[in-house]
Amino acid sequence: MEALYASLLPFSLNISPVLTLLPVTTQPYRDEVNRIISIYIAEGSPRELNLSGRERSAVLHALQNTTHPSAFRPVMTTAEYSLRKQAHPNFIRWTICNGNRPRVVFARGLGVFTILAAFLADLLITLSSARRPWRIIPFAGWLIGIATLVAAWKGMCVVLHGLHHRHLRPWELFADAEDDAVLTTTTAATDEKSLSRDSLTSESTNSYEDEPWIARYGQRNLVRKVFDRQVWIQEPALRQIQDTIFLQAVLAGLVLSCVVVGIFCAVPRGGFY
Repeated sequence: MEALYASLLPFSLNISPVLTLLPVTTQPYRDEVNRIISIYIAEGSPRELNLSGRERSAVLHALQNTTHPSAFRPVMTTAEYSLRKQAHPNFIRWTICNGNRPRVVFARGLGVFTILAAFLADLLITLSSARRPWRIIPFAGWLIGIATLVAAWKGMCVVLHGLHHRHLRPWELFADAEDDAVLTTTTAATDEKSLSRDSLTSESTNSYEDEPWIARYGQRNLVRKVFDRQVWIQEPALRQIQDTIFLQAVLAGLVLSCVVVGIFCAVPRGGFY
């Protein structure tokens, strides 16, 4: 046994120093982490996250020394907060709008015009010798005008809501059959690429100003934009949200109309004509 131990001792002495002195320099997924930094974290990157200077410095310092997922921990809370409290609510508010901006502006103008017409009618009746019950007639105008204005303030058109329709988005208006065919043939390849590491090399941004539909949609006249093509809203949850907003608008119109008409009824008649 002593002879066997003596024969193995030189081998163990030669190997053990190599194992103990070998520096740990291997960092797995270093290339992928560098791409994440250049796309999402570095200042001025194409898809820069909304991080404070302290958070950005902390995560960059951590990623210089390790590629462990825990290095992203300083920014996880901020990113999740942005998604939950900013991005998602903004997306919901955007989806609630069933009309494009010209249609919503038109609805607001129609609501203001109806309110002014009801106000003028009540004023003329009050200044006349007509009895007080006649002043209730403009109540319908007050109700429709206020409800339309409140709904339009939320980005909804009550006419489109009554049909459960929405305007097509500008990029949907110019989607032709050729684009759909190309999209269908490349869906599988795109899905595979999105899961690969090569997808992190994309230098594209979330900007859409250079899309071809921007110029084509800008060439449409205002009347055509107001009465653009419509489609049925298929999402039940979206219809439920819109129904809630419409009910709130009607209730607000009912309460305010009762208050305004009550004020006009309390004023003595003018008897000017």
